[in-house]
Amino acid sequence: MLSIRAKLTLWYLGIATAVLIAFAIAIYAYLSRGLLTTIDTSLWNQAERIAQATGHPSSNEEPSQPGVLMLAPQFVSIVNRSGEVTDSIPDPEGHQVPVLPEAIERAAAELKPQYNEVSLGPSEHVRIITWPARDEDGEMFFVVIGQSLKELQFAQRHLLILLAISNPVALLLASLGGLWLAHEALKPVDRLTRAAERIGRGNFSERVEEPRTTDEIGRLAATFNEMISKLEQAFERERRFTADASHELRTPLAVLRGDIEVALRRDRSLEEYKRVLTSSLEEIERITRLTDDLLTLARSDAGEKVVELAPVRLDRLAVEAHSYIRPLAESAGIELVCEGAQSPIVVEGDEKRLKQLLVNLLENAIKYTPAGGSARLSIATQDSSALLEVSDTGRGIPAESLPHIFERFYRQTDPRDSRVTGFGLGLAISKWIVDAHRGSIEAESAEGKGSRFTVRLPLAK
Repeated sequence: MLSIRAKLTLWYLGIATAVLIAFAIAIYAYLSRGLLTTIDTSLWNQAERIAQATGHPSSNEEPSQPGVLMLAPQFVSIVNRSGEVTDSIPDPEGHQVPVLPEAIERAAAELKPQYNEVSLGPSEHVRIITWPARDEDGEMFFVVIGQSLKELQFAQRHLLILLAISNPVALLLASLGGLWLAHEALKPVDRLTRAAERIGRGNFSERVEEPRTTDEIGRLAATFNEMISKLEQAFERERRFTADASHELRTPLAVLRGDIEVALRRDRSLEEYKRVLTSSLEEIERITRLTDDLLTLARSDAGEKVVELAPVRLDRLAVEAHSYIRPLAESAGIELVCEGAQSPIVVEGDEKRLKQLLVNLLENAIKYTPAGGSARLSIATQDSSALLEVSDTGRGIPAESLPHIFERFYRQTDPRDSRVTGFGLGLAISKWIVDAHRGSIEAESAEGKGSRFTVRLPLAK
């Protein structure tokens, strides 16, 4: 299995190879075409000049393309209409330019020059132009000029040698450069991998060094660090949750065990056994409430659907919760007031969970309000939301505690108040219920003056 670094290098090398081959083909074709065009232009001008001088000796006209590079021709022949050579200039070795009958016929028929390429040997080619012209008497003749392609072939061979040497060197350098680039590009990924390995061993304080740039690697490192921070917080909450739950379960279990052990040490009267069983039942009920609350929070953390949405008359539910909790307020010597709505208020929600929310908030208000105080439940509408307010005249919440009241197992204890009991899960569950109904809950409090909890829930459409 190839590594990503090797794959990137091979891809880079493959692309560089394709680019260099295409570039070499383009250079070779461009140079060959350019040199051949230069030879053709020179042949054109030479043939035009010789035809003008031969057909009209008194004419002094210049060729049609003045200023163009003129290459000295190696072969020149004057051919009549019958294809016979009437005059010629051989090359230094005495060879005459080949006369092609098909080129003469085509030039005579089309009345325009014809280009051809012929071979004089295995290693030498000649470029020939056959130029049709007329003499002063109107008789047609042809100027045939040949130019050796030795220099062109020499330049092509040297270009091929140069490309054959330079391209592999360029590919070698490109592969080294690609390997270095892949190494530098994947270096942050290596750091992420090593950090992930350390985190996998339980070191959640590990962080990846974030580069100063804001490129893809920089954003990846920032996202990775953010993810690790959230994981660290989640594991810390889980650890604290487990510790707090164990602590809260330990107390009622210890009380239950102690009462049973004391009762079993000797024979007891029926009344003593009844007292022990009553105390044990109270502790069992307390454990049951705690496990129910923990199960609710655990199911919500797991993303399970624990609320069933349906139209709910929130105004009626508030009256029911008020009636349910009023005996507790009366026994505590607290006045409990309910300000109902003037018209029906309907929300999409789970009736059981919404009633649990109202009871939790009312119990909390009664729990932290001394005898002679009051608590109030009001319900109204505001814009497109149902507005629930639970306020009291209790001891209030200290400013440093206010940001933590919705955390699990967070409690304000008061050893002087025996009514302040529970596990610190009521407000945490209340916030979860509000969040599950796409609402919001806020708390305001002044120490010594009381507290007010405001819940906003979207009205049913």
